Amino acid sequence: MSGVRILETEDVRLELEGSVALLIVDRPAQRNALARSTMAGLAEAVARLAAVSEVRAVVLTGGGDTFIAGGDLRDLGELTTGESGAEMAAVMQGVLDALAALPVPVIAALDGSAIGGGAEVALAADVRIAASDAWLAFRQIDFAVTTGWGGAQRLAGLVGRSRALHLLWSGARVTAADALRLGLVDEIAPSGERALDAARRMAERLARRPRHVLAGLKRLVYAADAPVSVHRTLERTLFAEAWGHGDHFAAVERFLAARGAPAGDRTSALGLFVVLEGIDGAGTTTQARMLCRWLESLGQPVHATAEPSGGPIGTLIRQALGGRVLGRDGERLCPETIAALFAADRFDHLRTEIEPALHRGAHVVCDRYDHSSMAYQGLECDPRWVSMLNAGARRPDLVLFIDVDPAVAARRRAGRGLTPELYEVDDLQVRIAAAYRDMERWRPADPVVRVDGNASVREVQRICRAALRPLLAPRGRPTARRLPP
Repeated sequence: MSGVRILETEDVRLELEGSVALLIVDRPAQRNALARSTMAGLAEAVARLAAVSEVRAVVLTGGGDTFIAGGDLRDLGELTTGESGAEMAAVMQGVLDALAALPVPVIAALDGSAIGGGAEVALAADVRIAASDAWLAFRQIDFAVTTGWGGAQRLAGLVGRSRALHLLWSGARVTAADALRLGLVDEIAPSGERALDAARRMAERLARRPRHVLAGLKRLVYAADAPVSVHRTLERTLFAEAWGHGDHFAAVERFLAARGAPAGDRTSALGLFVVLEGIDGAGTTTQARMLCRWLESLGQPVHATAEPSGGPIGTLIRQALGGRVLGRDGERLCPETIAALFAADRFDHLRTEIEPALHRGAHVVCDRYDHSSMAYQGLECDPRWVSMLNAGARRPDLVLFIDVDPAVAARRRAGRGLTPELYEVDDLQVRIAAAYRDMERWRPADPVVRVDGNASVREVQRICRAALRPLLAPRGRPTARRLPP
């Protein structure tokens, strides 16, 4: 697995692949049986997942060819009293309840066996995908114990009381095919394919959906047993929040655009959010200005902006980059402070300038956005932390990455005759250019068009217009209808 590792304990790994998190119980030599240290690692991983807002789906799996073979009897055998057993059960109940309560889809990938407590862990996921040769067994009765981690209630909720009792009393081995028939699993991976691969595909599909909608649907389903009046109120509340969100209007726009609906038939006046990115000297400011003039010539309402913004936090950032604001020690502000200021300015910029303009129907052309934070501040700070700082920022409809040779950009900067700012150092710009070229790692779903910035100004502009034109063609001129904020 090639994700960014954001947590690793002795037995548990948490990796981030774009917006998909992989939660891995990794004790293959013990068939991933849960020792007390594993339980602690799971607790830490689930707490971390709850705090990482960029995650939109979680895949739970085991290392090697087994899901989880229950508890580690050698380690848990040291718990020799009922009180110590109750304490361990309370820990795992809390872990699995927290896992189930994550506001994103949790998909268990069942490769090999899920036995006893391992089956209880699987049931805490929202969806279970099994390999064709996988199997489950609730073997607690073979060790003269009941379920202890919430498994009995979850099992009865899935298959009904009678079948739950049959499975718990018999400890029978349930094949993937029988598990699908009973409702214990929701999908069987194609023959010869790992469940993990199928689970990752599902997670990647879900990760392209708005996080607040995924969370809302999950909340509604899990509240299905609430009184009808209570559930209807919750449903109306969540529906209203989703209806008024910009993601809804953007989705309607895409749907109508795909069907070639004329502009007069549109239900939304939401503008396009276009971002230009590149190193210092790439020409983003020039190209953004030219793009705005072109849009205006087409009769399109436009709002030009840039980051750092012209707001109070953006002004402070510009002063810091120019060396006019220093820290308490008389030195430049530390990298973490600058990264946090950029994130704070971005969200202020979105709420007070960008989103209001989009809702007025104007196309917003922004010179730099959060890709620049990953490319610039991500070099001096932990890029995972910088990414999390900016999680939840509105995604652009188009990112024009002007990819220029750092040597060409250096000559352009030198020709300005201006005092270099904090990041305008040649060797640093080479590293920033490399980071920009790796931007897909951090924002894989963003529609990025790479433009050769070494070409002439007019040629670069021609390519930028060509990339934007297909998004404009089906829209026509936005209507005057005002959208809810």
